[in-house]
Amino acid sequence: MKIGLAEAEKAVHEGNAPFACIVTDQEGIIVLKEHDRVNEYMDPTAHGEVNAIRILCKKLNTLSLRGYTFYTTSEPCPGCMASMIKARVAQVYYGAKTELTASLPIAAEAIAEQAKKYPIAVAGGILADECLEQRTRLLT
Repeated sequence: MKIGLAEAEKAVHEGNAPFACIVTDQEGIIVLKEHDRVNEYMDPTAHGEVNAIRILCKKLNTLSLRGYTFYTTSEPCPGCMASMIKARVAQVYYGAKTELTASLPIAAEAIAEQAKKYPIAVAGGILADECLEQRTRLLT
């Protein structure tokens, strides 16, 4: 998660929001570091998780990221959760919970419970205080 916090700082320096996604393969090796690029791409769907899915699926020439794990600094939004489920991501670990003022405040765990065809494991609270502090400090 500390690598994700550094990636989120990079996002802000590039004019984007402080959200990051780190992806590891089945052996736990980092295969991609990505972040929010909404402002950069002028695309409201260019969240770190969605960007990572697009990059990896194209690079690996597959629609399935089965066996890959995503680490995100904030709880994935419903759109990102749906994208990870469609891409068959095995699991996602996140830092801070999404604020109650989020665009669509539905818990990632609640969405994962509904994923019957392509299940995804979700666990939050990893370095939650640090992730929340960063998000609060940089989202000004």
